[in-house]
Amino acid sequence: MDSLDKRLSETVAARLCHDLVSPLSTLTALMPQSADVAAQALLCEAAEAMRRRLHLFCLLFGAMEEASWDDLPALLRGSPAAHRVRFGFGGAPAGLNARSARLLAGAALLGAEALPRGGEVSVTATDADSFALLPAGRGAAWPEAALRLAAGGDVGVALEEGPRRILSPWVFLLARAAGRRLSFSLPGSAGIPALVVSAPGG
Repeated sequence: MDSLDKRLSETVAARLCHDLVSPLSTLTALMPQSADVAAQALLCEAAEAMRRRLHLFCLLFGAMEEASWDDLPALLRGSPAAHRVRFGFGGAPAGLNARSARLLAGAALLGAEALPRGGEVSVTATDADSFALLPAGRGAAWPEAALRLAAGGDVGVALEEGPRRILSPWVFLLARAAGRRLSFSLPGSAGIPALVVSAPGG
């Protein structure tokens, strides 16, 4: 039987390939036309999308050693959902280490997955060094795997849903590594609960 670490690494790798193939395919298709002015503009756009996506993935999957709260809005412009989902930030935490910044970036992307028709994910810092993330948009609904994990579900079972659903188990593992807990609040006026990231040790 495959170990959890092996299954996790394989699933993450498959998700990375999936999310990078779109801008890479655009670059490959346009390179033969690179002398054309219109093609040059599209090439620059695709290259910038690739740069932003790689920068975000460096944080999300552990290659970036430093990131702060103020870095997150720019980093999230590399989200695969950036064309349909906005990210708003409120509050100002006193400090945020790279491990917690990685967790918040992942949680924000998980919020984007809750918005299949687009919308906005609000990320709010509280005085207690905890955070609340609330997706708002038509048809907003948290992934079922995230709801199960918050209720004590098994990460290994969540991984069985494959690369397209890797963010739920990945974000819960990041929370564990950061010494934080993830839970869902009661639904508010928007009809969807907020994802609450506890303070370290909470």
